[in-house]
Amino acid sequence: MKTALVVDDTEIHRSATRTFLAMSGFKVDIAQDGIEALKILDTKTFDVIFSDIEMPNMNGMELLKRIRKHATAAKTPVVMLSTLDSPDMQAKVKQLGANHYLVKPFSSDRMKSALQAVGM
Repeated sequence: MKTALVVDDTEIHRSATRTFLAMSGFKVDIAQDGIEALKILDTKTFDVIFSDIEMPNMNGMELLKRIRKHATAAKTPVVMLSTLDSPDMQAKVKQLGANHYLVKPFSSDRMKSALQAVGM
């Protein structure tokens, strides 16, 4: 079974992302911010990570930087999630190592496209 980590501080977005991934055959773990995500990544590996950008404690961009330096997660595909439909933000997270950018709220078709874009 494929595994995914969903990192988002908003319950409705975590729930929507988890539901879609579970229906797509993923076992899903949840983190509410970047700090919690890094603790999970120290104990588990995942096939894909979905991370919000705007979160308290550690935002998604800082988390992405740390993932790309992480011993076991560095090569894990990362899909960044944001309510910001900004070409500048998309370019910035791609430069930091994101594999895909998905604007919230998203449809199941856009989620499927994101999974295909990262080889899932």
